[in-house]
Amino acid sequence: ACPGRVTGRVRVVLDPRGARLEPGEILVARQTDPGWVVLFPAAAGLLVERGSLLSHSAIVSRELRLPCSVSLPGITTTLKTGDLVEMDGALGTVRILES
Repeated sequence: ACPGRVTGRVRVVLDPRGARLEPGEILVARQTDPGWVVLFPAAAGLLVERGSLLSHSAIVSRELRLPCSVSLPGITTTLKTGDLVEMDGALGTVRILES
């Protein structure tokens, strides 16, 4: 959805209310809507289960130049908060480096 390669720890967030990200963390979500935008500036990257190139996640990540991959079924259950991953928004790849 938005190109860029990032290596970092992930933070799986299922509800943005009260959630916070540490600088450099990669945000992992099922889907996003305008209520999630407050988390985007702190994120180093964005991985989303549902979405397309025209989804909220994809559009806002391109505006912010935030590396992003969408349409990753099961990503919120495959990854756990604290996992170290390398993501590539241009290729749509996610590689787990440390679990």
